[in-house]
Amino acid sequence: MAPIFHKHPRLRDRDYTRGAYFVTICATRRGDIFGRIIGMGADARIELNDAGLIVLDRWNAIPEHHPGTRLDQLQIMPDHLHAILVLAPPLDMASDMSTQGVDATDALDERRARPNGPKPGSLGAIIGAFKSVTTKRINAIHGRTGATVWQNGYHERAIRRQGGEYGRIAQYIAENPANWR
Repeated sequence: MAPIFHKHPRLRDRDYTRGAYFVTICATRRGDIFGRIIGMGADARIELNDAGLIVLDRWNAIPEHHPGTRLDQLQIMPDHLHAILVLAPPLDMASDMSTQGVDATDALDERRARPNGPKPGSLGAIIGAFKSVTTKRINAIHGRTGATVWQNGYHERAIRRQGGEYGRIAQYIAENPANWR
């Protein structure tokens, strides 16, 4: 049997410290891990349980721990979340302009890149810290240690500023409960 190789989903030439990103983070198992959807159609909404409240609290705390990060849309679902995160450029790079209508696509500065793990302040570092703290707190309320809460990795998409993409993604996130199973 041939070995299975995991392709790294992040682009090598993007530093992920600036721009607007549509992020999806999935739980390790299906089910009502973070709460349940109540209501139907346009009236559908999530009723968060204790784990979901931890996710909400720690998501809202991201800017306290990662200056320059702005939270936009968030929708916690029973087994995943969708959000828009906006990462502001560091002060020393604030004058750089994005190209091709996509926020933040500058190449990595090799002097600042870490040999292991995501670059501090990057989308990967922010998501990693969020997943770590929520996992620890959710495990604590269930009286367990070492159980996984989140799938490995996450899905992201750099949001283009032109063409109304930001608005379409925000609407998709807001309407997600109405489309639940």
